[in-house]
Amino acid sequence: MKRILCCVLFAITFIVILEIVYAKRADNNPIKCYQCNSFYDKGCSDFFDNMTYPLRACPMNATMCRKIIQETYFEGRWDIRYIRQCALLGEVGTDEGRWCKERVGTFRVKVKYCHCDNKDGCNEASRMNYNISMLGISLLLIMILTRLLR
Repeated sequence: MKRILCCVLFAITFIVILEIVYAKRADNNPIKCYQCNSFYDKGCSDFFDNMTYPLRACPMNATMCRKIIQETYFEGRWDIRYIRQCALLGEVGTDEGRWCKERVGTFRVKVKYCHCDNKDGCNEASRMNYNISMLGISLLLIMILTRLLR
């Protein structure tokens, strides 16, 4: 009976350790996004040349990047602005954020919101949610195994 229990605990410990090893690593680095506004910098508009803009680290609580395309009709003409920024909240569109949400408001305003979180620069952040509870469980199981094997 003791041998079966040891085998089961060993298997569970092995699985938990594999889970920890192969999980993405939390490096505590924030996601990096392009951050600009075409109102102040025309190069921020599409077609965006990402080689001329540096990626900037976002605040630690930002989990994704956002691109906003804002169209307003004012004084007989449409004005289009592109805003690229870090995002705390939002919904990643389909195909890793390549599809945007579109909203139309009153007074001739159109806005597209694009969110992505799959890599820096839209945006691969090697973000691992290091699961402390998994680490704790594996250590506990190792301790139990060593006591049982004595």
